[in-house]
Amino acid sequence: MIITRYITREILRPFALICGVLLLLMVSYSALVLLADAESNLIPGDLLAVLIISKTIAAFELFLPLALYITLLLGLGKLYSEQEISALQASGMSVFGLMKSLMPLIVSITILTAIVAMFVRPWAYDLRYSAKFQAQQTYDFEHLEEGYFYENKDSGQVYFVRGIDTKNDIKQDIFIYQPKDEASQIIYAEQGYTKEGLDKLSPIMVFRNGSAYQLTRSDVDTLIDFNQFTIEPKNKQIASPSFKRKAASTQYLAGSIDKNEQAEFQWRVTSAFKALLLAIIAILLAKTSPRQGRYGKLILGILFFFVIHASSLVSKAWMEQGVLSPIPGMWSIVIVLLMFTAVLSKRYS
Repeated sequence: MIITRYITREILRPFALICGVLLLLMVSYSALVLLADAESNLIPGDLLAVLIISKTIAAFELFLPLALYITLLLGLGKLYSEQEISALQASGMSVFGLMKSLMPLIVSITILTAIVAMFVRPWAYDLRYSAKFQAQQTYDFEHLEEGYFYENKDSGQVYFVRGIDTKNDIKQDIFIYQPKDEASQIIYAEQGYTKEGLDKLSPIMVFRNGSAYQLTRSDVDTLIDFNQFTIEPKNKQIASPSFKRKAASTQYLAGSIDKNEQAEFQWRVTSAFKALLLAIIAILLAKTSPRQGRYGKLILGILFFFVIHASSLVSKAWMEQGVLSPIPGMWSIVIVLLMFTAVLSKRYS
């Protein structure tokens, strides 16, 4: 029992550290991607935070197996390089005994991966889609920056401002395109600003000295030159977000016959099996000689992990395209991992 606790502790501490590093990297990457997009300037800060956090939570489905896999390679590689595993083997502990000692930790993380994949990840995607929907309805004209084209991908609206009078908070040389079912509207104005609407929530945009074009499908277009023109961009609500299978419940996907939804369901279910088998493979791959050091198998092992992950993505895409049938579907990756585990196990039998 003392040996089991010692080995588990040697694995658990770096596991927490690697999870923390991956979490920090994911938050930083998500923030950089969002903030690098000019469109993010029009999204309220609280919704930006929700978008970053929800994306990070969804990524834990990959973080947990990856952190466990790397930790096993590093932790056991350290014990091998320092001859501690050799001492344990001399006392009668085989590699399968080592695996048995680590199995409670591996099973716990595998169960956690299954919970994340089947329940937490869909919830995070639903939160993300809802935040994006709210963000697209709360684009703030006041935060437009000069020299950028801003596009609302759902409504199709496009904004452009050539310059800004920061002292008076007035936009200069403004271009706005608003597509509609019957006619599209183009507005150009020398100046523009916002003022509080009647409901004190939806600001009214006011334009001065410009032209408004209304382009119809019937070739009857309208041109208006104006001294002052006002519009309320939030009167027309954006359509609610359509059904997203990544945000659908696992229970719903389990009974679906749609190939895309079957692929998503199999992705979730196989995640835990892949995490378990990859952890076992990491234990079998971790054996190194003293000359190799603790990092002897690390690069090769990480490369193997991402080959499996890439193969899973390809299998999912093939299922969605109908190239790969639901049986075996993504279970083919699990079968390959089982076969590889069996081959490695023969080295120690």
